[in-house]
Amino acid sequence: MDLARRNSGWKPAGGIISFVTYFVTISSLLCHLTSFPAPVMGAPQNKNNAGSILTMAADDLIQPSASWLLDRSKQSGSWGLDTPRALLALLRVSADRSAATTTVNWDANSVQGLILRQEFDIQLLLFLLRNQGSTPQQEQANTLEPSRSLFALTLTAMCRNPRDFYGHDILAPIMALEEDHDGALLQPFTFAFNAMAVCAGGGHLKRRHVVKLLESINQSPVQTHSIDLLAMVVLATSCLYESSPKYRHLQDFLEQPLKMIAAQQQPDGSFDHNVATTALAIQALKIPGQLLNEQQQTSSKPISLPAWRPDLTVDWLRSQQKSDGSFGDLFTTSEVLLALATQPGYGFLYSQCSNLNQTAQLNTTTTESPPTVPSTIPSAGSLGGDPSQKIHFTYVIWIGQNRSEIHAIQLTIPVNSSFYEAMKIAAEADPHFEFSASIWPNGHYIHTIGGRRDQYIGFHFWLLFRMPFMPDPANPPSVIAPHYVAPAGVDDLYPQNGEYFLFWYKDV
Repeated sequence: MDLARRNSGWKPAGGIISFVTYFVTISSLLCHLTSFPAPVMGAPQNKNNAGSILTMAADDLIQPSASWLLDRSKQSGSWGLDTPRALLALLRVSADRSAATTTVNWDANSVQGLILRQEFDIQLLLFLLRNQGSTPQQEQANTLEPSRSLFALTLTAMCRNPRDFYGHDILAPIMALEEDHDGALLQPFTFAFNAMAVCAGGGHLKRRHVVKLLESINQSPVQTHSIDLLAMVVLATSCLYESSPKYRHLQDFLEQPLKMIAAQQQPDGSFDHNVATTALAIQALKIPGQLLNEQQQTSSKPISLPAWRPDLTVDWLRSQQKSDGSFGDLFTTSEVLLALATQPGYGFLYSQCSNLNQTAQLNTTTTESPPTVPSTIPSAGSLGGDPSQKIHFTYVIWIGQNRSEIHAIQLTIPVNSSFYEAMKIAAEADPHFEFSASIWPNGHYIHTIGGRRDQYIGFHFWLLFRMPFMPDPANPPSVIAPHYVAPAGVDDLYPQNGEYFLFWYKDV
């Protein structure tokens, strides 16, 4: 299978993005990069053990490939444009932390994992910057960078809502594009990949999209269809099947392409004698096993298992692996890791993320009006001594995306006192302001206030703003407003008379 064809086939639509907005967001990310602690991830996981046998047989392939990917990032500081693909592969192959086969020496919660995830954010923001002002067709035509669908899949793998990336819906433009830049209909492979990304991220597929997906493999003669197309349609269809009971009838559309894929296995175990095609075929052929456990708990007819030899396939992949652990390039190596992961490679749903119930307290769809600023604000601090040597300012806390809880305190501190020292005074005066911090080379990082701790799951963090006026819950400051976001850490900020410091616990 031609690598360029595979890359160009994964290019969905784009939108019109504000250049200034994303430039400032990138700057904000870079400023905060060294301040984030190692959080806890909650990757979407399938509860059955489908694929584990195949993964165990290929265990000796996984670690060298993952190590090669990590070495590539260390050599240049990141994977650059390949970041979403490589990060997706590592996230999926390390998703099942309880599996005995998980020998990948990489932890998404480590400092390295944090840096790579922030690099992903920067790459996605740069992608939107490069395509701001472009039509969906023009964005689709750029085959030299990752597609919007690939970015969306990686966001989903991190349990981050692809419909709310810093307030922007990454999924919405994808299915709006059904033609390429030449006015011709999208290739069926590209359409199926886009449909899978929208399904996995919890987006909406219209009935005509589902019909078009199924028609791509039902047109005569089906025997001429490539393994790549058949496999991608299987992955997209199985995603729909698992996403909602209304798609249970799609099981009947899975068996034929699965049998066609299995029938094309070569005597040496490969599919089309191509590593990337073989990897995609493996993902599709693991689908019946992934669905079998769920079907055994229902009255639905079990899906039939296609006849193929996974042991021969693993042996063939082993013969194709390079001495450095790769399969020749980053694209192919990432595809193999996705195929050999115990958890589904591409086949996962945002709805399976463990953080969805935890984020209910930060629901952004409430219609309730945000609370107002307290009419009476208590005071604390050093009240004696020379008034000219004192600083008077207000410290405010907001809880939740909708500012569901607000606390404020007026503080009096000696001149040249840092905000961190002022926070200790507030904590002694009011338990709502009690906090915990970790010590980093650049100072204290505040990770918990009032018992609420930063969570990577759902991306809930304490964000600090420095403002010349009382923050209004009805008109909150923007996370990407450079004149309000605190420019430094709590140890390097020195309050001035009449200022307002806001710590806001929100999803970013």
